Amino acid sequence: MSYKYQLFTLFGVFLLSNSIYAQHGETNQEYVENKTVELTNDSSYWDNASVIYFGANRTGLYNWAAGGMNYLEFHGLADLWFDYRHNKFHWNNFIGMSFGIMKSSYGTFNSTPWWKNDDRLEMTSKFSRRTPHIWDYSILFNFRTQFTYGYFTEDDMNNRNYMDNFLSPIYPILGAGLDIHANDYLTAYISPLTSKSTIVLDDSLSQVGVFGVDPGQKFRIEAGFYANILYRHDSLFNNKNLSFMSDLSIFSNYLNQPGNIDITWEQLITYRISKYFSLTFSGYMIYDHDIMIPRYENDGFTPIYMQRQDGSYYNYYGDDYGNNFYLDEEGFVIKSGAALQFMDYWLLGLSFTLH
Repeated sequence: MSYKYQLFTLFGVFLLSNSIYAQHGETNQEYVENKTVELTNDSSYWDNASVIYFGANRTGLYNWAAGGMNYLEFHGLADLWFDYRHNKFHWNNFIGMSFGIMKSSYGTFNSTPWWKNDDRLEMTSKFSRRTPHIWDYSILFNFRTQFTYGYFTEDDMNNRNYMDNFLSPIYPILGAGLDIHANDYLTAYISPLTSKSTIVLDDSLSQVGVFGVDPGQKFRIEAGFYANILYRHDSLFNNKNLSFMSDLSIFSNYLNQPGNIDITWEQLITYRISKYFSLTFSGYMIYDHDIMIPRYENDGFTPIYMQRQDGSYYNYYGDDYGNNFYLDEEGFVIKSGAALQFMDYWLLGLSFTLH
């Protein structure tokens, strides 16, 4: 387990403990008072919010003596929240989407393929029975997937050797537990009874056996503990132009190595420059012990191969290579295993914040 993984785990536990044991300050008391009013009348309340961003980046070089590469990128992001309350019923929804494509070339772009550098589709829906306290009884459904094919190398793209696809994989989560409102900005959902599934609908991927699903199978289910910590602030440090969102989820499988905690963590920081322009930082971290990541040298192109004790390499033809199914063109097995995944980007472009 890497030190980064330990650091993120400790940070998540710290946030979780603070959200559970948060004392009733002024914001808690105000929340409980407003909630009590809503529980005793027959009115309905809708609260909606959204952050939508679109940006582009281009570098064009023509007969440029200093050298360099042409570059073109388009990137879009949308985070949407829908919240409905009526008496003891509370329905909270979140939809997160992001997609980016880019291409780079020393010459024209005509023969250069588009690569995706961001691809995410996520939805959370939470149904709660409200109480006159800072917690509610809730059922949560969440799923995470991607829009289209993903490739590791250009050879993989040319040979249609993709590593994921639309709805392959899908990660549905269904759980029952407590939804705790620590204050106006911090909420925590805690579920000791949660099922987490991995679904691979693509026939080519399911035949190989990926994302922890056995070869030839399309479905894998786990039972365990799940927690989600959400922090949202529209005026961070009393600055109305600075907003911050952190969404951390952890899952531990009761039945298989409960110490291997799966983590997803999204961060979004937006600084509004003007009404329609902003600078945005977005980060997304994933650790899943069941996802095998191929290993490459620091250049990102040279594979790290599986080796026997005598220094020779494993080959697909005739060798038992277990879960290490990533191969080069000659059939040699590329080393793979669980790893901390992290993606971040800075975006300057059009943005819309709606309430």
